[in-house]
Amino acid sequence: MYRFFVPPEWLGPQQAEIGAPVARQIATVLRLTPGDRVCLLDDSGWEIEVELGEVRTDRIAAVVVRRSLATSEPRLKVTVYQGLLKGDKFEWVLQKCTELGAMAFVPLLTARTVVGAVGEADSQRWRRWQRIIQEAAEQCQRGRLPALRVAQLFAAACEGAGGALSLIPWEGEKERSLRAALRQSLDGAPGRRPFTVNLFIGPEGGFTESEVKLARRHGIIPVSLGRRVLRAETAAVVATAAVLHEAGDMDP
Repeated sequence: MYRFFVPPEWLGPQQAEIGAPVARQIATVLRLTPGDRVCLLDDSGWEIEVELGEVRTDRIAAVVVRRSLATSEPRLKVTVYQGLLKGDKFEWVLQKCTELGAMAFVPLLTARTVVGAVGEADSQRWRRWQRIIQEAAEQCQRGRLPALRVAQLFAAACEGAGGALSLIPWEGEKERSLRAALRQSLDGAPGRRPFTVNLFIGPEGGFTESEVKLARRHGIIPVSLGRRVLRAETAAVVATAAVLHEAGDMDP
């Protein structure tokens, strides 16, 4: 069943009214017809199954058939603080980490970030990033849209990451693995298990030693992803998957 994130005001208790551009996609791209069903999501965690009535490119009336809570959202909330990357690599991180279950993304400006357009809220790039997240969330049957937060300087991000388990994969860390850090935290008393994990991932070239030292001072734990040095975009996906797997959120 096709899934679409839509504005909450499109959804009523028993009726729904689908506007453009979703109506255009349903009518002209998917070529659905009256009687077909789609799933609408308002980013509240509910899935609303509707049956299409009259199908037009600008407006589709639909009847609500069923409401149910989405079951695909991870219990552990992962925020990916990703150093901005060149080309489409950052977009790849957004797409794949959304599929895995990341809760939020924070673009990072670091010492080795190549600064171009950093994605202000009204920029074309920022809108494209949001569209990539939404399309990935629809495809992988998410019930909530991961948040895309404003780009931050590395120092400010470190300062604001308190109150959660925060990890910084770094090739210079030779003793503590990501798995060891997670197990030490996740295997604690039930009431002390973390609800959120922050992952700080560097840009091309990684973090500088001074940045890692700053992170340590803010309680962010350097960890190793193994004996092989990963590309920045690979590290983000591997770390997100490893965290959610260790927390049991990759189980059926």
